[in-house]
Amino acid sequence: MSTDRIEVYAAPDGSPYADGSHGYPANDLAHALALVRKRREPGQRAVIWMAGGEYAHAAPVSFTAEDSFTSVVAADPSNPPVLRGSVRIAGWRPVTINGVEAFAAPSPRSVARRLYVDGVAAARPRHPRDGFLRVEEQTGLDPAGSFVGTLFDGAASFRFADGDIPALAQEHAVEIVVPHYWVQERMPITAIDRETRTITSSLRSIFALRDDAAALFARYYLDNVAESFGEVAGEWYLDATGELIGASGPHVLYLPAPGVDIADLDVRMPVAEAFVTLDGTAEAPVREVRLEGIRFAEADFDTVPAAVPPFGVREDPQLPVDGRYAADVQAASSVPGALRFSFARSCAMVGGAIERVGGYGVSLGPGTRGALISGVEFRDLGAGAVRSGGGIDALAADYNQANEVSDCVIERGGQVYPNAVAVLFQHGSHNVIAHNEIREFLYSGISVGWMWDYLHSPSEGNRIEGNHIHHLGGGLLNDMGGVYLLGIAPGTVIRGNRIHDVECANYGGWGIYLDEGSSHVVIEQNVVYDVSSQAYHQHYGREVIIRDNVWAFGRNGQISLTRPEDHVSFTFHRNIVVGDGMPAFVGYPDHRDIRGFGIDSDLNLFWDAEPIVGASRAANATRETGADGRVGFDIVEPLDDEWARRGHDRHSITADPLFEDVEGRDLRVREGSPAEALGIRVPDVRGAGPRPVAERRHPLASPTLVDPFLPTQG
Repeated sequence: MSTDRIEVYAAPDGSPYADGSHGYPANDLAHALALVRKRREPGQRAVIWMAGGEYAHAAPVSFTAEDSFTSVVAADPSNPPVLRGSVRIAGWRPVTINGVEAFAAPSPRSVARRLYVDGVAAARPRHPRDGFLRVEEQTGLDPAGSFVGTLFDGAASFRFADGDIPALAQEHAVEIVVPHYWVQERMPITAIDRETRTITSSLRSIFALRDDAAALFARYYLDNVAESFGEVAGEWYLDATGELIGASGPHVLYLPAPGVDIADLDVRMPVAEAFVTLDGTAEAPVREVRLEGIRFAEADFDTVPAAVPPFGVREDPQLPVDGRYAADVQAASSVPGALRFSFARSCAMVGGAIERVGGYGVSLGPGTRGALISGVEFRDLGAGAVRSGGGIDALAADYNQANEVSDCVIERGGQVYPNAVAVLFQHGSHNVIAHNEIREFLYSGISVGWMWDYLHSPSEGNRIEGNHIHHLGGGLLNDMGGVYLLGIAPGTVIRGNRIHDVECANYGGWGIYLDEGSSHVVIEQNVVYDVSSQAYHQHYGREVIIRDNVWAFGRNGQISLTRPEDHVSFTFHRNIVVGDGMPAFVGYPDHRDIRGFGIDSDLNLFWDAEPIVGASRAANATRETGADGRVGFDIVEPLDDEWARRGHDRHSITADPLFEDVEGRDLRVREGSPAEALGIRVPDVRGAGPRPVAERRHPLASPTLVDPFLPTQG
């Protein structure tokens, strides 16, 4: 076999003057691509073979339409190339800060948010050291007022309680961090008036400074506080002017753990905002650019990007077009990626990794179609792994469709933007999110759709299948799900996922969550358990089919519906529903009363080893806020008999499902389970998560093969 493709070689010890041959390789990706451009005929394929080792990668490399049909490939997958967008901090000297012996070194940036020490993000000093402060007052806001009516009543200033804010030598370097609702706001300080106890930011909070369901003013803390540096080993601070240590220019301050020699530490600061950009246009898209087995590490923005409308939400017309906000409305949806696709067609990242970045790992921007992100390791992310955000018109060139994220390991995200989603697909159709493992995020695992209410949505025919999603939330934010859908979505299927350990702050730690208007979705063969709210929650929608799932051990019941309506919200057949002293179906004695549920429920298997009398299948509950701001949950109205009188679950039974190992959470059933008589196809989710490479069938997943003949030099 021989090919007509161009082949260029790069190596960490290559030369910027090289010709890119095997014996005289280029020194980095930018130089290798420049060599390809000089030799390429229109439409000719090219391969850039990258030898193993570390490459300095201080600026993003842009591929345009003329660079189509280029593959960047690890020459030896067992020794992958690592493109690092950081520089190593050197020149440490001892200094004394706040009475503590620490170290300082010149910084490559005067503004920075991330520092990595031996591959781990170091924390910045905060105040208070643990826990939160609480806003004393936002002018004009009643924290017990209407949740919806005051939601967008944000502010750029508030009054703080006496004694809460210490003297700050570099107050303009400090950020107010407010976790509330389903977002976290980052508000850089511009002024503090200590007479009126008013603190002001350059950014306005997107939401009112209240603690959502708790009906209290919001919690907050101060991040990047020089006065707190030295309290805890392993923290760092950027002295932007050097004045704290009597030096000139920006310096990094770091306090190593006792007994650790700072000369032995690999301390790195990102200097690149992105690694690679695919810069197509509607008229000239980038086609078939591939990254295979390439590892990318350390990239970040030098300043916090403001969230700027429009956000693609119903409230956009009421928001000032020149507004600058401290958070996006949802999911950190405008935060950039370290790999950026725009008008890219059939492009792929297969294998390799994206680690230690300040935003999303990959952004599939407008006009991205047929992209594959597969077998990639995403770790230690400021936001999420993949964000897809194209236009709303399915007939327009900027619409996204037919993209796939599969067989990836996605872990430890939301480190800067905890409201980010691990995999976020806004508008788009016929996308696949399959067989990923998603863990240790602070918000939702997978989010698909971006249209509220029953308005037309272009998000249809999407498939969310075989993912293992677990350990989300961490008790910080609210209103999240392992899988989250938004809007009418005919043809969308959620199938074969294993979801567990979702923990919210006050409300909304759900396993599968269908938000406003979600309709015409099939949910089947999933196993969901150990969540802080309910295993399944539907805000409102219609004609959702829920069948052959296991819903178990929700702390506040198993199934809930926020807005019952005069149509069938969902059909609930042949499910196994297991509680631990909590009912299957839960409502509240208001407009969410369970007696108003418009659902078709039957042929289900219910079980609770220690049921509440009269409330094993259905009940109403109340949620009261305690003095500490925590929101409780108490069953107040057992309604099993009323549930039956309304015709629900006539043929369902209550019996032990005979799980294989309930303590070990193997929720398959043993032979002879009563599920058999009900015709339940009991899900087996042992295959959830990444598949062996040989089982990955996407047409773009096949590796680039080596040409056994001499490489073409063009």
